[in-house]
Amino acid sequence: MNTPPNEARPDIELAVDRALTGLAPPGLITGCRLIRAGDEQHLLPAESASIAAREPRSRAASGAGRQVAHELLRRLGCADPAVPRGRLGNPAWPAGIIGSIAHDDDLAVAVAGRSGAMRSVGVDIEPALPLPRELEAIVATPRDRLGDLEAGTGGRVLFAVKEAVYKASFPLDGRVLGFEDIAVDFEAGEAVTSSGRRLTVRFAISPRILALAYTA
Repeated sequence: MNTPPNEARPDIELAVDRALTGLAPPGLITGCRLIRAGDEQHLLPAESASIAAREPRSRAASGAGRQVAHELLRRLGCADPAVPRGRLGNPAWPAGIIGSIAHDDDLAVAVAGRSGAMRSVGVDIEPALPLPRELEAIVATPRDRLGDLEAGTGGRVLFAVKEAVYKASFPLDGRVLGFEDIAVDFEAGEAVTSSGRRLTVRFAISPRILALAYTA
């Protein structure tokens, strides 16, 4: 990535990068980048053509996420690091690679690995803030087991985890899932979708909420 060395990177970028690395199981590599004005220049031609957003901030966020993904794919030895958007909005990774991209208003993150290491992965990043009250009843279901999740940010953690689960399950099942289609058990560290897909889930709050879901 075209970022300064660690000692010069902004504290929040470095903290999120370290937290995401700590969540990743063996076989998965991770990256993080602050979204900068002009990051849309990192979109490769195939990616640029597949991303409909024209608003500069949205394209910069997409470019930042793809720049992180490009670096991960180079580390994995991919000659063509393009990750265009698929017909339903999901990233189309090179053959033999699994991965996921996410961003909030300020930061873009990505994870990637070889498909032999695990079958699928999903990542999400959210601000460490309470979920708006009107969303809480939509995100949480009676089947969720929240354990000792904090009351303040717990709803947002659940939201992020379900987003990551959806991203990980879609490449395998091709099903669009609602929040009610995903049951999360934080005590067991797993989630189950309405199709019976079972995934491992992990999260961290340092200083953003980061969620990772994957299946071996």
